[in-house]
Amino acid sequence: MINRGEYTFESYAIVLNSDKTVLKLNPTLEKLGYKFHWIDATELEADFSEIFNIPKGNNRPLTIMIGREFKGISHELHNALVHTPPFGEILHMEFPGILLLRKLTDFNVTGAAMDFLIEQTEFEKFLNFANDLLLQMRLFKIGEIRYSQFFNITSKTRQVGLRSAGITIGSRGDYTLNDEEAEILSSKLVAKYESNELTELAIKNFSVVYDLPDGRLRFIALVTCLESLFNLGRDQIAHTISRHLAIILSNNKNQFNENYKKIKKLYGMRSTIVHGGKYDGHTIKDYLELSDKVRAAIQYCNIPSLTKEKLFEDLNSQGF
Repeated sequence: MINRGEYTFESYAIVLNSDKTVLKLNPTLEKLGYKFHWIDATELEADFSEIFNIPKGNNRPLTIMIGREFKGISHELHNALVHTPPFGEILHMEFPGILLLRKLTDFNVTGAAMDFLIEQTEFEKFLNFANDLLLQMRLFKIGEIRYSQFFNITSKTRQVGLRSAGITIGSRGDYTLNDEEAEILSSKLVAKYESNELTELAIKNFSVVYDLPDGRLRFIALVTCLESLFNLGRDQIAHTISRHLAIILSNNKNQFNENYKKIKKLYGMRSTIVHGGKYDGHTIKDYLELSDKVRAAIQYCNIPSLTKEKLFEDLNSQGF
């Protein structure tokens, strides 16, 4: 607990399952007041040890050498890291370091009795932006990117104030961006991601997918996204969803026929799972294929003021 007094706080989130390629987004993020920040083991020891409950200290011997570059950290910090799940996700061991999302503007407290309201308000602002950014990155491409914790830390004494833990399920799959992907995503990023009435439920289900440890549950949740977007009634649900999504994904009749068959097969797999049948597909491969289709569907439908009725009218007027 931090004693009452005057402090300047910095705001961060620890990013899991991504690599340094997301730093390519920084020119755009900085315009929004944020940036991704990579800290190596030395900086972790010097300025961020308290997030693992090791107080800042300049006199601890750096006796544990890690990574290709043999960066040194103290025995105390190493022990804390090893016993902080998920250790292998938080600290990249080959090139030891931690990826952070940082808010570029700090905030001050003066020691007043109501300082906690200032910190809480700033903390919530940071959480809202961080979660909107995470959603936009997940909607762009596959990758198990997530946050392990959010925290405020004093700029001088490096003491942690408010913090909040994220959901950690031990999933793997680094989120990486090549130059072209980074350029495209940068052009799309906004400070606040808005959904419409049509996509709101689908987006919530899509976000929940990343917190599910079972691939079958993820698969079911993704199909639920499609049902909320493309289904109006109880009749011919598989056909309606498959047809409408196939239209979105296709440029010609041959593509439409191929996509229609794939989507209908995937929907059938969902029914098999739900009703306790034997799943004879490849869970990860099918999940990845379906997740890409759901991303395309949400992005297509997330147009301001678009209703399901208008969407159906537009899709029914196309066809192949």
